[in-house]
Amino acid sequence: MKRRGRVCPPFLAIRKGGNDNMIVRHIRNKNYGKKKRVAAYCRVSTDKAEQEESFETQIATYERVIRNNPEWEYAGIYADEGKSATSADHRPEFQRMIADALDEKIDVILVKSISRFSRNIVDCQTYVEKLREKGVSVRFERENIDSLNPACSMMFSLLAAIAQDESRSISENVKWAVARRFERGEYKIGNNQVLGYDADEDGKPVPNGDAWIVRRIFQLFTEGKSVRQVAELVTAEGGHGLRSEGTLSYQTVLSILQNEIYVGDRCLQKRPPVHYLTKKADPRAEYKSYYLKDVHTPLIEREMWEKAQAMLTTRQERMAQGVFQKSGTHFLYGRVFCGQCGAPYKRRTVTNSHKSGAERYYKVWNCKERQKGVQGKRCLNPTLHEAKLLEMISQKLGWEWSDMEHFDAERFLQEVERVEIMPDGEIIVQRNTQAA
Repeated sequence: MKRRGRVCPPFLAIRKGGNDNMIVRHIRNKNYGKKKRVAAYCRVSTDKAEQEESFETQIATYERVIRNNPEWEYAGIYADEGKSATSADHRPEFQRMIADALDEKIDVILVKSISRFSRNIVDCQTYVEKLREKGVSVRFERENIDSLNPACSMMFSLLAAIAQDESRSISENVKWAVARRFERGEYKIGNNQVLGYDADEDGKPVPNGDAWIVRRIFQLFTEGKSVRQVAELVTAEGGHGLRSEGTLSYQTVLSILQNEIYVGDRCLQKRPPVHYLTKKADPRAEYKSYYLKDVHTPLIEREMWEKAQAMLTTRQERMAQGVFQKSGTHFLYGRVFCGQCGAPYKRRTVTNSHKSGAERYYKVWNCKERQKGVQGKRCLNPTLHEAKLLEMISQKLGWEWSDMEHFDAERFLQEVERVEIMPDGEIIVQRNTQAA
């Protein structure tokens, strides 16, 4: 309300009294006369020396500006170093500042520019609106905008959109530069990011003292041990992961077995590039992988690598068929399949009511789908006694047969890839082409 060219202070309340007399009552705002609690937010996305303003300079400048203003009370400096502005979730100091402001500990936030506050337009507008509802002002120095000024709302939205597009442009330029390096065969492993290798001064892999762990993992796996068994055995021998001296996990061993770096190769750009806002792999992004062969010192021979990959492929195929190998399971499990429906055969215990003692129970193998009955595929492939099945396998392989106790299970695992039981009760034995 204006009167004679002057603005009435916000703590004036005017009401009409009786007999048309005007009564003016002064209602003092609870914050009247208090200093504004002012904080600042600083951020640099890298630690490079050529930043326009160093991290320390930003902090020192804002602290001096706030403390030298007699109408302001210093409320702190919130600073994220080496953090991207496209996602507020990964900036802990930013989150702490927002929480303090919403908790009414801050009245004004100073920030150099909208792009320092956020390059994500949704995040930017969301946080500014939350702060506006609490009466907290965000003042952007470069754009000369105060978020509490209604006249600046449209300009703020436009500039926030420009900041986000700038982030997209930077991301595209970085992706382009990386792709060109990959085309030239240039790559780095980073700072000790792969077990068994260190990075030399050019960023290329050089074997280190942990190389024996990798070699032992491949050796045990190609000898027929399961991934879980390999993890347990190598851990017992003193093996460990990249960032831990503790137990080797199942997933760590599996990742090592699948990593081509150990045979001297490199596959560059294995996965889609990350989205510039979400920082997660973008499944819609176009990208090209580059496979480089024999580009650094290997830790294992190529023959062992190829054997391990063939075994991993077989393992995946069996899992797709419903075979999940566990430690302690019978050696035939995962090798015997139904020749009619393709399902794995499983081991069952059968009771013979006409026998007593140890002879009362015996083992048979039957189709997993037949075992399900009407709930399965109604498979009718035959059930075989374990002793009969082992004898038939021995005959097909040309091995001498005496009894089950003398069947060479280790040799079977090394030489046999798959056994199929046909509807007529005959079997087909497929030898392992990768067997030594």
